[in-house]
Amino acid sequence: MPENLTGKNLILPTDECVVLKSMSYREADRIVTVFSKNFGKKNLLARGACKPNSKLGGCTDSLSIIEYIPKPTRTFTLITEPRIITPLFKIKESGDSFFMACAVCEIILRATEFDVKMSGLYDVFKNTLIIMNSIEKSEEQPSPELLLLLKFELFFLDRVGYQINMNNCSSCGRVLSAYIYDLSSGGNVCERCSIGRTAAVAADYEMALIKKLAAAGNVSEMLKYRESEPVLLKIQKIIKSHLKANLHVTLTSDSFF
Repeated sequence: MPENLTGKNLILPTDECVVLKSMSYREADRIVTVFSKNFGKKNLLARGACKPNSKLGGCTDSLSIIEYIPKPTRTFTLITEPRIITPLFKIKESGDSFFMACAVCEIILRATEFDVKMSGLYDVFKNTLIIMNSIEKSEEQPSPELLLLLKFELFFLDRVGYQINMNNCSSCGRVLSAYIYDLSSGGNVCERCSIGRTAAVAADYEMALIKKLAAAGNVSEMLKYRESEPVLLKIQKIIKSHLKANLHVTLTSDSFF
């Protein structure tokens, strides 16, 4: 863990986090919900952040990556000596990037527990936002942010143990010969079990792309997939249905797509 010298004989550990959201608290403070490398999802107190010329003000903006020294108290952990690592300005200036980044953050907000350290997930989460902030669009790949969102969602499902089963029917356990995804129950079903299910959709092509995205070793490899936006949106619908059915998480970012 990085360290910061704050006194002659006192060394306090620093922490790094992504600011997910913040809200006013009392007269001049802000409660900041962050996803932290060392502590997981956590509510921190930025004391005096609402005061004019406060050094904490800019560090409490959503979609900022900061380093700080946590100072525990009886009620809240305080943010002290903060430093902005990157403000992710480009994301905030682009509508598409902003919506996709908000969708990534919402997964962390709604589908993780407080005070559970998940350093591996933090690294992927932070890097996803940094890549979204630096990526350049092209006519060949009109939705790179959506690809990054899908990749992150698949990684998250794998990390929490709810990856999409590609081998067996989620209802009867039979080995799958074709992919039919049931949006209501959240899983692939065989042809026999799909009969009468109004929310079951054919998904052979989409599942093949999901396998590619999950296996992609780096962003450059992933962004080579020249898929149309309707196909990517169908995959997004499948993943959101999977989150809702298996983790009981309903994402309000549905309205972004």
